[in-house]
Amino acid sequence: MATTDARRQSSPAAQDAGKGGPSPVYLDVLWGYPFSLVRRLLIVFVCVLTVCFAGAYILLQPPDPLYILVHLVPVALAILLALYVAELIGVTERPLPPLGVEALFWAIATACIVMGLGYAIVPTYAPSTALTCAAPIVAALAVYVRRKWLEIKGAREDIVPAAVFAGAREEATRGLAELADNPCVVVRSVLLPRAVANRTPLAGLAVRTPGEAMRHMRDEGIRLLLVANVPPEELRPVLSTCTGLGCVVETVDDLVARTQGRINLTENDDIRLLNFISTLAHRFPTQRLLDLALVALMLPVAIPVVLLCAIAVKISSRGPVLFSQGRVGRWGHDFTLRKFRTMVTDAEKHTGPVWAQENDPRITRVGRVLRRARLDELPQLWNVLKGEMSLVGPRPERRFFVDSLRERIPLYDSRHAVRPGLTGWAQIRCSYGASEEDARMKLSYELFYVLNRSFTFYCTILLETVKVLIFRRGGR
Repeated sequence: MATTDARRQSSPAAQDAGKGGPSPVYLDVLWGYPFSLVRRLLIVFVCVLTVCFAGAYILLQPPDPLYILVHLVPVALAILLALYVAELIGVTERPLPPLGVEALFWAIATACIVMGLGYAIVPTYAPSTALTCAAPIVAALAVYVRRKWLEIKGAREDIVPAAVFAGAREEATRGLAELADNPCVVVRSVLLPRAVANRTPLAGLAVRTPGEAMRHMRDEGIRLLLVANVPPEELRPVLSTCTGLGCVVETVDDLVARTQGRINLTENDDIRLLNFISTLAHRFPTQRLLDLALVALMLPVAIPVVLLCAIAVKISSRGPVLFSQGRVGRWGHDFTLRKFRTMVTDAEKHTGPVWAQENDPRITRVGRVLRRARLDELPQLWNVLKGEMSLVGPRPERRFFVDSLRERIPLYDSRHAVRPGLTGWAQIRCSYGASEEDARMKLSYELFYVLNRSFTFYCTILLETVKVLIFRRGGR
């Protein structure tokens, strides 16, 4: 645990400790969901549209609300897409990279393209020349303001000092491992019940009893107590003390889920988690309608690409254009998945079912290109139309791997509570999985998706997938 980092030691959160309860900025960091991209963009769109509408309504005499609204929508969309492009090129990623001219250039270019398309598609309702010229400037300004706001906000919310209260040394070790790469907190001490005799420092941190720790919490600036499987009789007096100190209490598993977007698969209460999954499996009933609508919009563009890919596969190597394979779908039902063939014929004749590896010699030259660009997955749009898959969901696995992994990974079958998808939360958060450990990590993200399905999460995954496609992460 890098507690010696100068930036962490001098963070305002640490300096401000003891002046009352947790600050609103702190709560915004911890309780901000990792799939809030769509919400942020929608809020920006509404705000821009409202401000522009109010200004135009005041300046235009006599005001015409419908005229103003129709002409301002393309401007607001241009600014919205410019902010999204800024997200794609990493302007808002943490740690924040330098804000270069390139980001502002892309914002201006995006706004110009949107305004140009507005003129081309609906020339009658296109914005005026003044609005067309103003949109790129306002878009670049919006990206700059957004970035500066993140810099100011990041300086205030840098690090939250925390303590880990675990029921045993093993639980404390696991909790510290889970928090090692968490950007939101820095652990300053470890609490163990009185019955645990071993007080040897853990990962360089002092180990105290709850009574000892409560006396030092204010001095150390502890604003968050992270709990890991603590007996109720040990926890009750600590909760009372934390309330009086204005210290927030959170379990390690909940913090990991909220800040990293994944479920901790080692938690003991698997029955409770399974009950949640079975209850929420029918959540978001409109997902099927969204799938059909988006596939219908994609087909005019996808069909020519499919034809070109089919020709490239056919002339590059022997064998069929399409590769059919059995996969496990919702509720464990088998279905046939189709994709463009990217490997040589009979690739598993001598090895049996195996995951693709880095620089796999079985992959053809055209197949490597298709895999990196994810174009080999396009035939699965047919599976989406048939209802066997969704655009968003856990990637479907082969029966051989499912039977093997369910015996070694807890809750593995729970991923089949929803339709498998072309893309998913695990696909955009993890690299390509080719081992049991990779499958375990991906499952932690897939179960988080199952438990938190919603319209905004669905859209966020699709938007983040565009970023993965552009920067070509994960495919083999």
